[in-house]
Amino acid sequence: TAVAQRFELSLDVPILGLNPGAEYGPAKRWPPDRFVEAAVAIQRRMHCHWLILGGAGDARLATRVAEGIRRALSGDPDELQPFNLAGQTSLRDLLALLKLCRVVLTNDTGPMHAAAAVGTRVVVPFGSTSPELTAPGLPGDPRHQLLRAPVPCSPCFRRVCPIDFRCMRAITVDQVIAAVIHAAAPA
Repeated sequence: TAVAQRFELSLDVPILGLNPGAEYGPAKRWPPDRFVEAAVAIQRRMHCHWLILGGAGDARLATRVAEGIRRALSGDPDELQPFNLAGQTSLRDLLALLKLCRVVLTNDTGPMHAAAAVGTRVVVPFGSTSPELTAPGLPGDPRHQLLRAPVPCSPCFRRVCPIDFRCMRAITVDQVIAAVIHAAAPA
């Protein structure tokens, strides 16, 4: 496709998206180090190519995540390095890139809804928000993996956690890895 050529993406390997930001606030963001850990483990299993996505305001966070993935994979020359495209795409480009992805690992944010709208599966750790209210796509869509920890304070709908961020910390890297692998499997 044109967007793949423009960003020099190979379509010979599975492309997965990773969107570590969330405009609403940090209470909606799964920890960046966990995104890194999950992405590296998934890449080693699937031999995929990660597109790190987000708006201009996410560029710093996306760079941190991309550099973490690069460091973790630096000893393995066979693994593809992530493409950090945060802040570098138009809305049209973003939609085309999301369409190329087999699955998008994302927080509860706009690109989550955009991915679902173009037919791409999403895996979403939910913390301060509610999958019942802000889930992607149609209610109960089984293509999407919505992860939530059973903690009494969630959903609180706060931008910043006033206590210990237990809602997001309780969602494990292993849960996310399993959800992404499941969502990425051919239908």
